[in-house]
Amino acid sequence: MDRRIAKTKRAIFQAFLTLLNDKGYDHMRVQDVIDLADVGRSTFYAHYASKEALLEELCHDLFHHLFTGREDADVKTLLVHIFKHFRTNQDRVASLLLSRNAYFLRELEAELKHDIFPKVAEDYMQDKRNLPENLLVHFVVTTFVETVSWWLQQRKKVDEATLTDYFIRLLT
Repeated sequence: MDRRIAKTKRAIFQAFLTLLNDKGYDHMRVQDVIDLADVGRSTFYAHYASKEALLEELCHDLFHHLFTGREDADVKTLLVHIFKHFRTNQDRVASLLLSRNAYFLRELEAELKHDIFPKVAEDYMQDKRNLPENLLVHFVVTTFVETVSWWLQQRKKVDEATLTDYFIRLLT
């Protein structure tokens, strides 16, 4: 990717995240992003059709690396990897997660249902097989989201392996 394009996209992403924290998704306008990123209207629209498209690309960037090529990893290794990725991208994850953005949460929940739940259920929830599966999925996904939310709000961060241990202990 051309360096100028990468720089422009970074500025737009950063402006979007700042506004997400300051105004919330529903109250921000494309013009707000354009002004804060200091890019032209045509430049913004050359990259994104709307603020929804911007959010979609941001989520794709966050999730693509997480769940691609990790099918053979055990649960703990996968969770540590996810938490490390979330720490590396803490500004994005915190802004999106703590804002309770519906699109971000739906995308995260879909990824967790598809990639995390089956491994967690197989390794740690054998004794809960008599419960409805949709309840177990909801429990695992909600516990994960709330664990990450708690972690992102802590001043003194626990390491990823410890957080993985906390998460698994909550489930068992």
